[in-house]
Amino acid sequence: MHKDLRSPSARIIRCIMLLFTGFNIAILIYMFYNSLRPRTDFLTNTFGLSVNLTIDNFIKIVVKDGFFRYFLNSFLILAGALILSILLSSTVAYGLGHYKFRFKRFWKTYFLVGLMFPIQLSIVPVFLITKQLNLINTFTSVILIFGSSISMAVFLLTNFFANLPHEIYEAAVIDGAGEFRTFAQIMFPLASPVVFSMSILTAVNIWNQFFVPLIFLQSDSKKTLPLLVMKYTKKLLMTIDSAFAVSILATVPILILFIIFSSEILKGIAEGGVKG
Repeated sequence: MHKDLRSPSARIIRCIMLLFTGFNIAILIYMFYNSLRPRTDFLTNTFGLSVNLTIDNFIKIVVKDGFFRYFLNSFLILAGALILSILLSSTVAYGLGHYKFRFKRFWKTYFLVGLMFPIQLSIVPVFLITKQLNLINTFTSVILIFGSSISMAVFLLTNFFANLPHEIYEAAVIDGAGEFRTFAQIMFPLASPVVFSMSILTAVNIWNQFFVPLIFLQSDSKKTLPLLVMKYTKKLLMTIDSAFAVSILATVPILILFIIFSSEILKGIAEGGVKG
């Protein structure tokens, strides 16, 4: 083990990872520093040090632009989509991983292929269906779209459920547990590390999603944080200071969440992948 960690290839990988991490940290520091600078100071002294640091940009976004309304909209969509995604992906993956039936290989391939096609490719028919259901400009439309994007979760969870010892299921049947109880009280808790890691990764993706809310949420009262960021990047030279500040405010919550649960994410992905 120690030989592998000290090998030239391992050292190169570590160096690349450190450079990548350092680069991203430097970008965050640069963004935060410039978010404290007035626009004129940034434009006239872009790479110099400033003595006019202020939190006025943050006050403007939080107080005048209703940052917390956008934040709440993003949070509600995130919570609804995650609950739907967990319900759909876990039940579908359990069926694919545990049972044997015709066309099983086809459905596994179907979800695998789904990883290669983003929502943008099918946005027109999805929009038309949503319009027919009178769901345009509602959180429900965005939650349904995000919550049904379950290809990656199904792929990892199917491998996990398929490789669980069959004796666990047999013991539950002997104890008199039905299918739903076996899944809810035994199988799903066993898969919780994989579910948790996929939930965090899905949450990051949903939180940063720009395209779907832009198309389906048309009123200002229902727009999300990425759309607030867009408001300040349309005319970047005129709002560069606010753009830095709103980017920091939109990034920090999900970044903190990701850092806190990073070890659980890696553990869950490893369990979902290695068992397959």
